[in-house]
Amino acid sequence: MDILTRDFGSISVNPSDVIEFVAPIFGFDDYQKYVMLCDDEIGPHFAWLQSIDEPDLCFLLADPRLVRPSYEDSIPETALQSVGKGPACECWVMMVMPENFAEATVNLKSPILINTETHHAAQVILDLDYPIRCPLMERKDEETSC
Repeated sequence: MDILTRDFGSISVNPSDVIEFVAPIFGFDDYQKYVMLCDDEIGPHFAWLQSIDEPDLCFLLADPRLVRPSYEDSIPETALQSVGKGPACECWVMMVMPENFAEATVNLKSPILINTETHHAAQVILDLDYPIRCPLMERKDEETSC
Protein backbone atom coordinates (compact mmCIF):
# COMPACT_ATOMS: atom_id res chain seq x y z
CA MET A 1 0.00 0.00 0.00
CA ASP A 2 1.18 3.54 -0.70
CA ILE A 3 1.20 6.21 2.00
CA LEU A 4 2.21 9.84 2.06
CA THR A 5 4.83 10.74 4.68
CA ARG A 6 6.09 13.96 6.17
CA ASP A 7 9.80 13.30 5.62
CA PHE A 8 10.02 10.73 2.81
CA GLY A 9 7.21 11.72 0.44
CA SER A 10 5.12 8.92 -1.02
CA ILE A 11 6.35 5.44 -0.12
CA SER A 12 5.12 1.86 -0.41
CA VAL A 13 4.69 -0.14 2.78
CA ASN A 14 3.62 -3.69 3.36
CA PRO A 15 0.21 -3.78 5.11
CA SER A 16 1.64 -6.42 7.45
CA ASP A 17 4.11 -3.79 8.76
CA VAL A 18 1.33 -1.55 10.12
CA ILE A 19 1.54 -1.10 13.89
CA GLU A 20 -1.74 -0.60 15.75
CA PHE A 21 -1.75 1.24 19.06
CA VAL A 22 -3.88 -0.62 21.61
CA ALA A 23 -3.39 2.40 23.88
CA PRO A 24 -3.03 5.57 21.78
CA ILE A 25 -0.18 8.02 21.87
CA PHE A 26 -1.13 10.67 24.42
CA GLY A 27 -2.93 13.54 22.72
CA PHE A 28 -3.37 11.64 19.46
CA ASP A 29 -6.38 9.44 20.24
CA ASP A 30 -7.72 9.60 16.68
CA TYR A 31 -4.59 8.00 15.20
CA GLN A 32 -3.88 4.36 15.97
CA LYS A 33 -2.11 3.06 12.85
CA TYR A 34 1.54 3.77 12.12
CA VAL A 35 4.58 2.32 10.39
CA MET A 36 8.17 2.40 11.59
CA LEU A 37 10.57 3.88 9.07
CA CYS A 38 14.31 3.53 9.38
CA ASP A 39 17.24 4.96 7.46
CA ASP A 40 20.35 2.78 7.18
CA GLU A 41 22.55 5.90 6.96
CA ILE A 42 21.28 7.10 10.35
CA GLY A 43 21.53 3.70 12.01
CA PRO A 44 19.38 1.36 14.07
CA HIS A 45 19.09 3.63 17.13
CA PHE A 46 16.68 6.10 15.50
CA ALA A 47 13.36 5.65 13.68
CA TRP A 48 10.34 7.55 12.42
CA LEU A 49 6.90 6.53 13.63
CA GLN A 50 4.73 7.66 10.74
CA SER A 51 0.93 7.80 10.86
CA ILE A 52 -0.59 6.04 7.88
CA ASP A 53 -3.69 8.27 8.09
CA GLU A 54 -2.08 11.70 8.49
CA PRO A 55 1.06 12.50 6.46
CA ASP A 56 2.13 15.34 8.75
CA LEU A 57 1.93 13.20 11.88
CA CYS A 58 5.31 11.64 12.44
CA PHE A 59 7.30 11.11 15.64
CA LEU A 60 11.05 10.73 15.94
CA LEU A 61 12.01 7.79 18.13
CA ALA A 62 15.29 6.87 19.78
CA ASP A 63 16.65 3.77 21.44
CA PRO A 64 16.56 4.57 25.20
CA ARG A 65 19.80 2.65 25.71
CA LEU A 66 21.61 5.61 24.15
CA VAL A 67 20.83 7.53 27.35
CA ARG A 68 20.40 4.71 29.90
CA PRO A 69 21.82 1.28 29.01
CA SER A 70 19.61 -0.54 31.53
CA TYR A 71 16.44 1.48 30.84
CA GLU A 72 14.38 -1.45 29.54
CA ASP A 73 14.93 -3.32 32.81
CA SER A 74 12.77 -0.71 34.57
CA ILE A 75 9.69 -1.27 32.37
CA PRO A 76 6.98 -2.90 34.56
CA GLU A 77 5.62 -6.31 33.61
CA THR A 78 2.07 -4.93 33.31
CA ALA A 79 3.20 -2.38 30.72
CA LEU A 80 4.93 -5.05 28.66
CA GLN A 81 1.86 -7.27 28.79
CA SER A 82 -0.25 -4.52 27.22
CA VAL A 83 1.42 -5.25 23.87
CA GLY A 84 2.45 -8.86 24.48
CA LYS A 85 5.62 -9.44 26.45
CA GLY A 86 8.38 -11.44 24.86
CA PRO A 87 11.57 -11.14 22.86
CA ALA A 88 9.65 -9.31 20.13
CA CYS A 89 8.82 -6.39 22.45
CA GLU A 90 10.80 -3.26 21.63
CA CYS A 91 11.06 -0.12 23.71
CA TRP A 92 11.51 3.32 22.12
CA VAL A 93 11.40 6.85 23.48
CA MET A 94 10.05 9.92 21.74
CA MET A 95 12.61 12.48 20.73
CA VAL A 96 12.39 16.25 20.34
CA MET A 97 14.77 17.40 17.66
CA PRO A 98 15.57 21.11 17.62
CA GLU A 99 17.60 22.70 14.85
CA ASN A 100 20.79 21.96 16.79
CA PHE A 101 21.05 18.15 17.14
CA ALA A 102 23.23 18.56 20.26
CA GLU A 103 20.13 19.94 22.06
CA ALA A 104 17.90 16.93 21.27
CA THR A 105 15.96 15.47 24.20
CA VAL A 106 14.08 12.23 24.83
CA ASN A 107 11.04 11.46 26.97
CA LEU A 108 12.09 8.71 29.39
CA LYS A 109 8.84 9.01 31.37
CA SER A 110 6.50 7.77 28.61
CA PRO A 111 8.08 5.14 26.36
CA ILE A 112 6.52 3.55 23.30
CA LEU A 113 6.33 -0.25 23.50
CA ILE A 114 6.00 -2.19 20.25
CA ASN A 115 5.54 -5.92 19.82
CA THR A 116 7.03 -6.72 16.42
CA GLU A 117 5.21 -10.07 16.23
CA THR A 118 1.66 -8.91 17.05
CA HIS A 119 2.22 -5.39 15.65
CA HIS A 120 0.54 -3.94 18.75
CA ALA A 121 1.92 -0.86 20.46
CA ALA A 122 1.20 1.38 23.43
CA GLN A 123 2.58 4.48 25.04
CA VAL A 124 2.85 4.02 28.79
CA ILE A 125 3.63 6.33 31.70
CA LEU A 126 6.19 4.93 34.09
CA ASP A 127 5.81 5.42 37.84
CA LEU A 128 9.56 5.85 38.14
CA ASP A 129 11.07 9.30 38.47
CA TYR A 130 12.21 9.72 34.88
CA PRO A 131 12.36 13.09 33.10
CA ILE A 132 10.19 14.05 30.17
CA ARG A 133 13.07 16.03 28.64
CA CYS A 134 16.36 14.20 29.08
CA PRO A 135 19.27 15.32 26.88
CA LEU A 136 20.06 12.72 24.25
CA MET A 137 23.70 13.70 24.26
CA GLU A 138 25.80 14.37 27.33
CA ARG A 139 26.44 18.07 27.76
CA LYS A 140 29.66 19.28 29.33
CA ASP A 141 27.95 22.25 31.00
CA GLU A 142 25.50 20.08 32.96
CA GLU A 143 26.35 18.90 36.44
CA THR A 144 23.91 16.00 36.49
CA SER A 145 22.50 13.73 33.85
CA CYS A 146 19.07 12.09 33.72
